[in-house]
Amino acid sequence: MKQTMLDLMIKMMPLMMPLVYVGGALLVIAVLALALRLATGKAGGVARMAGWFLAVLGVFFLVCQVAGMWLGATPSINFGDSAKFEFDLKPFWEIGLVMLIPGALIGWLAGHNRHG
Repeated sequence: MKQTMLDLMIKMMPLMMPLVYVGGALLVIAVLALALRLATGKAGGVARMAGWFLAVLGVFFLVCQVAGMWLGATPSINFGDSAKFEFDLKPFWEIGLVMLIPGALIGWLAGHNRHG
């Protein structure tokens, strides 16, 4: 069982950085849509959905952190340039919280007080 999970983790690692970019794009969309929702009352659905998708992606990173630690790994993403031997490792739990907290907050704010 552990070996199968390790194999899956190794296969998933190249996909984690694109998921960080997806999270960043969702964060920008959610913030802009929330600003539009607060200013005009429109785009509340977009802000709510983008916020909750961002929160779910954050939970995914947190679960991956726990699973990786259970397997004896230290899941992290390198934001440095490894070709230049620059290593700026950020653990999955930090990435997950950066997505979960604003995503849930934006999702809640966009859905709250819908009459306006």
